[in-house]
Amino acid sequence: MLAIQIEYGDIKSEELVFPLSDKEKEIIYFMIESGERAALPLTICSSRSSVQMLPSCINGLKFNEQSQKEIAFLQERLDRLTATEQDILSGILEIEKPKTLKEIINLSYHLRNYELLKDSSDSGRMAAELLIRDKKIEVPQEIWPLLDFEWIRDRFFDTHQGAYCPSGLVLKYEGAEVTEMYQDYFPDPGYEKDGAFLIHLHKMSDGQPVSYSVSLPADAEKLDMARRAMGIQDFSECKMNQYGGPLDQLKRYLPVAIDVESLNQFAIFLRDQVMADERQSLNVLMAALEAECPRNMEEALNVVSDLSRYQIFEDIQSPEDYARFKMAHDGSVYATPICESYLDLRGLGEALLKRDGVMMTNHGLVICNRWCCERLPDDVVVTRLFSPLSGTYENEEEYQSSFSAMDLAGYEYNIRKAIEVDFIQENPKGLAEYLNNQLVKQRVISMFPTVENYHYQLWGVLEVKSRGELRPEEWAFIKEEWTGQAADGWGEVFEQEEINCGEGDTLYVHFYTDGMDIRTEEELKGITEEQSGVQMKGMI
Repeated sequence: MLAIQIEYGDIKSEELVFPLSDKEKEIIYFMIESGERAALPLTICSSRSSVQMLPSCINGLKFNEQSQKEIAFLQERLDRLTATEQDILSGILEIEKPKTLKEIINLSYHLRNYELLKDSSDSGRMAAELLIRDKKIEVPQEIWPLLDFEWIRDRFFDTHQGAYCPSGLVLKYEGAEVTEMYQDYFPDPGYEKDGAFLIHLHKMSDGQPVSYSVSLPADAEKLDMARRAMGIQDFSECKMNQYGGPLDQLKRYLPVAIDVESLNQFAIFLRDQVMADERQSLNVLMAALEAECPRNMEEALNVVSDLSRYQIFEDIQSPEDYARFKMAHDGSVYATPICESYLDLRGLGEALLKRDGVMMTNHGLVICNRWCCERLPDDVVVTRLFSPLSGTYENEEEYQSSFSAMDLAGYEYNIRKAIEVDFIQENPKGLAEYLNNQLVKQRVISMFPTVENYHYQLWGVLEVKSRGELRPEEWAFIKEEWTGQAADGWGEVFEQEEINCGEGDTLYVHFYTDGMDIRTEEELKGITEEQSGVQMKGMI
């Protein structure tokens, strides 16, 4: 909780509680304007906060539009801190004595630079704790009541920094690293320096968006705070986006079937078991996950539980590299320099990768004698996703008219030809090259757009080739990615391409339509055969 009262001259506002209501914002605007006209400084004359020492730090500070934003943000930050963490912050403020709101905000992101000794009422135990930290002297528990706490405390504070707070004694770690989190822009209020992932929860409530961010790993109290802020009992009642945090790059190497609790357990394991080992690197984590291609978080945990089983060769980055490596170091593959110049090195490398049971990743070659996830199948499955098309027709006089899918049906040949010469055909993976999840990307061989005339209407088609059948959550991800490509990626570029229809007429085709109703071939044609054409037209 954070509330302030502001004044200029002998004019004082009523108490303003953050987050501010519209009425309170109007009061502040009026006070700022009035203070400027009177040429009198506007200051914070009093305040209340759930952080005990905060009022003594902000009372007397000048108040303006920028400080209003900083206090509003500080309240958001305090909403992410537990009661104990707010007490620690109170002790930090007593130790550091910040002079500005910016300094206070930055300190709120450095709680881990300080230690809390609880139960400060037990002076004997506290004295023993201070002796251990200061002199490395361990005192038997039966002698604790005989220790001179005040003398030991005073000697400790001669060389160390500390302060009391409602939860105990806050001590500053020696040599703790300090990063200026708030510079030109506010950081995310839920961000934590020692977290792994930053997640953003969101949902609609009474037509209004509700959102909350929290850093993982989080304890049960932090997760309960997130549920209360979102007004939910279970995280399945809201959606989750994962971006930000020190290990943000890792999100592209995790299964798409993920929820808050499983991601939190994964983050706890990373903190306690993996990242504590300084020999492990983020590249090793990503390489192992990409090579194993886990489909759920349980499998992902199995992968990271023993990274020592993986060998990473970062200098081998392609099948061609592997073919050259094997010819140079393996007697089972040999070619004379003359013959080598005629070899299909990519084809040879892919065959050798399959023969040797090793995996090529974005982070190099990965070798493992005991893979813990099921290997990618050899069978290729082709799935076609259908979605409505629309178009814009422009004649030689530059008069434009909108075309429906039925209007476009007569131009299938022209549109197909335009797609066949599009730049996306130059990449063997097509749109699969741009998938934002490396695990799905490993399973998808290619994704190419095309069109098909069906039931007198022209449909946009995405032809997906995959290694084996994909799961529902993987299809949901691909559909979301295809929607993004149709709206803002490949589709945005293609819809600006002129398709010559003869006699000076030009056609522009839009793969993205409102609603973007995407269906498999079986879903589309099965429904069409059972239902009337009128229902089909309603999808356009």
